[in-house]
Amino acid sequence: MIEFSKRMQWGQPGTGIPTFGTGALDFDRARRWFNETYGWSQEADLQPKIDKDARHLQQAPESNTHWAYHTEYRDFRIYANEPEVAWFQLKFTNES
Repeated sequence: MIEFSKRMQWGQPGTGIPTFGTGALDFDRARRWFNETYGWSQEADLQPKIDKDARHLQQAPESNTHWAYHTEYRDFRIYANEPEVAWFQLKFTNES
């Protein structure tokens, strides 16, 4: 799992001045990378429902088996298999 904070971050210690984190922007960039690299995906909690509906219609599952995302928790989350996370980390190791 890769998490991106939704919370506001505080600036220099002792200043009391809030700064906005870039969690939403970072999450969006990561999600676009996963889309381009592994194909479109769905919210994690919808994947089982989508596949169940497809089975009901006697169709193949349509959820992405490489990754999914979630936006309802405290932090934005991307869920991916271990190899996909490793490639992501290699790609974005030195970026802030």
